Amino acid sequence: MAGGPVPTRLEAGRSLAGLFYLILGNRDGLRLFGTSPDGFWRSFGAFFWAWPVQCFLWTGIWRAAPETRPETAQGLFRFFFVSTGFDVVAWVLPALLLLAVSQLFGLSAKASRLVVVNNWFGLLSAYIGFFPAALRYLAPVSDTANAFISLAVYAAVIWLYYRVIRMCVEGDLMITIFISLMMVIAGLTISEIAFSALTR
Repeated sequence: MAGGPVPTRLEAGRSLAGLFYLILGNRDGLRLFGTSPDGFWRSFGAFFWAWPVQCFLWTGIWRAAPETRPETAQGLFRFFFVSTGFDVVAWVLPALLLLAVSQLFGLSAKASRLVVVNNWFGLLSAYIGFFPAALRYLAPVSDTANAFISLAVYAAVIWLYYRVIRMCVEGDLMITIFISLMMVIAGLTISEIAFSALTR
């Protein structure tokens, strides 16, 4: 599976299929992930598949705060440079947290698997989040309706993540809840800091 930093379409498709198996409660999905040392590092390359959608999602700030929309090429470059920096942090920090949690709860043997699955789930969640974001631009839906749709999608992503992680830790309920809550808090914290930085 050695190659460049960006996973191939075959790798991406196989990993996404693995996620769907896990969501459906089938642990055979774990076999579709590359959890070797090479597969571990290449899973971070899923970020490159998610990056275009992430950039689009960040433009949602311009709808919430139109005055922050860049008017120059330099301002546009800065906006996407800063947002991409926060995306990288949001991609790497969960891996570090998962490695720490694995040590804390005696899950060292599952640490690589958790990080790999988490990285590929980041790709899936980015594309799930794309739909309510695109709806704001394409459909005449009120801001209130959009807010409810976004909340429902966010809740669905958390639920899907919970199901995937529970399969990874072989059904341990408390560890699954702890990891899910930890990721939600980490994600919200990074998003809040990023929003503050991008709207200055």
